[in-house]
This record gives sequence, C-alpha cells and structure tokens, in this order.
Amino acid sequence: MDTSNAFAVVTLLLLPLLLALAQLVRRGSPQYPPGPMALPVIGHLHLHLFERPLHRTLACLAARHGTVFQLWFGSRRVIVVSSADAAKECLATLDVAFANRPRLPSGRILSYDWTTMGTSNYGPYWRRVRRITVTHILSVHWVQQFADVHERETRAMVRGLYRPTARNGVRRARVELKSRLFELLMNAMMGMVCAKRYYGCDGKENETEAEVSEEARWFREMVEETMELSGASTVWDFLPAWARWLDVGGVGRRLWRLRESRTKFLQGLIEEQRKEMENGPQPQARKTMIGVLLTLQNEDPDACPDNLIRTMCISSLEAGTSTSADAVEWAMSLLLNNPGALAKAQEEIDACVGQPARLIEAADLPKLQYLWCIIMETLRLYPPTPLLLPHESANDCTVSGFHVPMGTMLLVNTFAIHRDPEIWDRPGSFMPERFLGENSEGKMFNPFGMGRRRCPGENLGTQMVGLALGTMIQCFNWERVGDDLVDMTEGAGLTIPKKVPLEAFYEPRASMANLLSKI
Repeated sequence: MDTSNAFAVVTLLLLPLLLALAQLVRRGSPQYPPGPMALPVIGHLHLHLFERPLHRTLACLAARHGTVFQLWFGSRRVIVVSSADAAKECLATLDVAFANRPRLPSGRILSYDWTTMGTSNYGPYWRRVRRITVTHILSVHWVQQFADVHERETRAMVRGLYRPTARNGVRRARVELKSRLFELLMNAMMGMVCAKRYYGCDGKENETEAEVSEEARWFREMVEETMELSGASTVWDFLPAWARWLDVGGVGRRLWRLRESRTKFLQGLIEEQRKEMENGPQPQARKTMIGVLLTLQNEDPDACPDNLIRTMCISSLEAGTSTSADAVEWAMSLLLNNPGALAKAQEEIDACVGQPARLIEAADLPKLQYLWCIIMETLRLYPPTPLLLPHESANDCTVSGFHVPMGTMLLVNTFAIHRDPEIWDRPGSFMPERFLGENSEGKMFNPFGMGRRRCPGENLGTQMVGLALGTMIQCFNWERVGDDLVDMTEGAGLTIPKKVPLEAFYEPRASMANLLSKI
C-alpha cells in the first residue's frame, strides 16, 4: 500500500474519533449568545451602530439574531436583551449580578471618576449615596414639599403662552414647545436645588428671550451635550486607548470642557448656599437639595463632601430637565396626532376641577386617571432612556441559557420590549386605554428600570410631567402646524429626544379665557 492510500485509510479510521472529540469539546465549552461576525480590535463598530438611534439599530439586529444576542463594542463584550422574560431574568432574578455599571471613559470624566449614583458600582459607596437620595433628596415627602414650586412654574409657563394670544385680539399663536418646557423644568428644578430661577427675572415670570440669562442658555446646551455624549451612546467610549488619546473627532476635548464648566457652575451654587446658611439656617420644613446636603456635611464632613453634593445635584438637574421635557413633548406630539385622546383628557380635567375654573394642582393628579394613562402610554412608546443605563455583570452568569462572562456590558432594549407584539396589542399604536383598570397588569412596563438600579426620581419626574402636560391640555386647544401628522422621528443619545422639535398652534379654551386673563 503506497503512502497516499495509507494516509487515506488512517484518516477514514480516525475521522469518527476526531468528530466525537470535537463534539465533546463543544459540549464542555460555554455557549455564548449568537451575534454577527466581529472584526479584530474594533469588534462590530464597523456596522456603524451609532449612526442612527442605537435602540433602533439593536432592535433590527434582534430580529435577525434573537432576543438575546452578543456584540463587541471594540474590545468590550456586550449582550443585548430585547424580550420581557430575559429582561426580568437580568434585572430581577440576577439583580445583584447585574447591579454594576460599566466603567466607560466618558463616565470617568463626566461623573467624577464614576462617583454619581447612576455610574458607581454596586457596593457600600453606592448604598450610602442611594440611602441619602431616597431618604433626604427624592423621598415622596420631600417632593411634595416643593409641589407649590412646580405649580408656580407651571403658571408662569401658561402666562407666557397666553400673552401672545391676548395682544391685539389675536387668539391663535404658534410655539416651539421644547424650549418652553425646558424653561419651566429648569426653573422648577433650580427652585428645589438652590431656590433660584433662571427664566423670568426679578419676579416678573415673563419668559421673554431678553430675560434669559447667559447662564441659563449655557445650562441647556450643557444638558443637551451631556445626553449626547453619555451612557454608551457614542463610539468614542469603545475606541482603543491610543485612539482616544489622539482624540479622534474631538470628543475627549468636549468631555473635559463639559466637566470643567459643570464643576465651576455647581461649586458656585454650593458656595452661595453655604454663605446663606452661615447668615441664617434655612427653615426645617423647606430646605433646598443643597441645603439638605450641606446640613448632612456639617454633621459628618466625610460622609457628604462637596464632590458628592456636586454629583447628586448635577444628576438631578440633568435628569429632571431633559428627560421630563422630552416626555411632555412626546406626549403632546402623540395627542396632536390623536385629537380624540386630547379632547377626552380635557373633559376629564374639567370634570375634576369643576366650576369656577382653576388650574390643576399636584393634589389633583392622582384623580386624573386618563391623564396618567396618556403619560404611561407615552413612556411605553418613548421611554426616557430607551436602553436604560448600561449594566455590567459582576460575575459569570447564565441568561436565557447563554453563558455571560464577568465584565460583560448589558443593554436592555426597553424600547423594543415596549413594542413587542407578543406582549402588547397593536404595539405601535397610541392607545392610552390599554392602561385603564387591569388591562396592563402583568405586562412588562419598565420605563424607569427594575431592581436595585431602578431610577429613584420616578415620583419627581411623573409629578412634573403630569402638571406640565395637564395644565397645557386644560388651558389651551392645540392644533398641528399644517395637515401632515407630527414628525415622530427619534433623535440619538442616552435619552430619546425628538429629532424635529415640536411646533404647534394653540389658543385659549373659551372656558379658561377669564381665568387666564387674571393669572
């Protein structure tokens, strides 16, 4: 037998053994989630994942690879979860395993070395910050103490909207809504944080362009830039270290500039409050956020240093202005495209308030069931953070039968889960009634996250959104600009802003005209 024939015989004899060995090796190896083919060094960044809203891109990939799949953002392993069952497994069953946050380079810069509650890892430090937040800063009792501040700023916004309609008998006016909402929410949040107003100077509460301070303009630009660059929303976070050092695209310079200006702004607020407290203590019944934290600092300087006060204030200010303004803008866009729901909400508010007419108050919100349904349906369709904040596995674990190694970044596509046809009837349609009664019980609805890392500002956010949206619905009739439906295209970033800002026509409702003229 020649050599070639001998080799062929040996190969045929050994082939079954080799196949059996390969199968045993596969069985002994962990099974990772499926995903598209990755390239060395850059992983899947060549797929241009960040060129459109990331939650949309990931939803398309889930349709191809399954509701639990794996990507590589550069050298960082990422699993993406797009089903209710897998999300519950990660955020409830495996709550502790996924309670960490990935240490992204942008977070090191903007969150002061990952020391904010939203970016710090699960452990003693996070528990201390969380305890201060839920006990002293964002408790239901503390939020209710500032209900009159929210009501005052809502009145100021309504007054600013009404005045153009009262001039020279002009009843109808046009408004770009996001700017008005940001003014309202910034004043409300600053009133809680440090008892200051940035729009409507000298107590006039007349938000004209001339009265907007440079600091207020800067703050809005800062918040928008922060949301654009934060939370795994840009490719810069996943570039190799040498590429970040070269600062391709200038993102690093923008981040450091943001950090420096934010630090200066926040420390200025702290020093102002510190001087006021030295001149005389704030009333115990109504301390600002900085006042509460400085009181804790006086009791234990190490437990509440200035750096912690800065991180807690900036987290509250950014989340309380940007995400709440986005939510109201989305809700108004949906109502303009669905005028029947707008009319139904007006009828409910009229019945609740009665005669003589008055503006709704925070105490009225629990009675306005349909208004809450509108808010919840808006948050279902356009959750404030469509991928939540990214989580990271603290140890090896198993998700939906797949092996997830320690240090894997987890993205939960809440946007996709909220539109899953297996959970929701007509998931792409605006149907507030789906939240009436027991219709939504047992369904996966988590716009604020789940488990230990659930957003602690939920009560504050829903109160401000409810007051702003309810008052605009109560006081004015609203119409689209033109015959076309409102453009509902989403923008990119950590949150979910509208790509095209909402503009609308409005005019005072006849039943509210007398009241509005006296505000």
